[in-house]
Amino acid sequence: MIIVKMNDTTVECNIAASELHEIGLTPEAVISGAENTTSFFAQLNKEVGAQLDYDPETEVMMMSKNMMMDGSVRIFAVKMTNEDIQKATDRIRGAAETILKTLTQEKVQEIKDKTGRDKGIALNEVITNVTDTINRIYGRSLDDTPVHDQNNASYQPLTEYAKYMMEFAGMDEAKRFAKVIQRLPIVDSHLYKYEDRYYLIAGLMSAEESIIYDMRRAGVEYSEMMTINSPEAMFIEEHGDALIKEDAIVHLADLAR
Repeated sequence: MIIVKMNDTTVECNIAASELHEIGLTPEAVISGAENTTSFFAQLNKEVGAQLDYDPETEVMMMSKNMMMDGSVRIFAVKMTNEDIQKATDRIRGAAETILKTLTQEKVQEIKDKTGRDKGIALNEVITNVTDTINRIYGRSLDDTPVHDQNNASYQPLTEYAKYMMEFAGMDEAKRFAKVIQRLPIVDSHLYKYEDRYYLIAGLMSAEESIIYDMRRAGVEYSEMMTINSPEAMFIEEHGDALIKEDAIVHLADLAR
């Protein structure tokens, strides 16, 4: 098992399928949190806790488990303080408010009033927006799932194209992020400033899990928050100040050199 400390609050663990088989486990059992994985997670929690200086009395340990295409398991462990918990709940509250705005009775009536193919398209759009809103937020806490209630958190896009929006406190963070992901298949990218925050919106054209993982990992490490296909991106595009209108990833990566 390879354990890498990404920062003061996040640890990445990679376990090969062969390693799991040697101790009598399967990747599926680890992902589902089967009863026979209790001792494995107890040891993992101990090692991760030592890496992050985790205090179980005042902090919470969250985990996100992903099965890779080669059968290995990748686990992110994130330590959350009360401040982190407040930020996470604020994001959840914001997502809930967005869903309520999306599912107004007026919107429902608009769908009901349509006919034929237009009705199906309108309904699918609403369902997609709600689903994206529920699953869109990948802040520094990754997947806000308690250790005792873990699920498979792998991300599978519905289409090859996905619009990512990253929030940064300053330009330096945006430059570092751009330098890391500049070789990924980004087909469009724009940089905006809204109030005192910077927002990088980038279109990723890929359905490969490894590429999606690289994008998510960079977002987790360098940005304050990452959203995918979210309504908030449209708000930033409409109300934010466009600092770099085209090929923002390329220009920011150049500035980082």
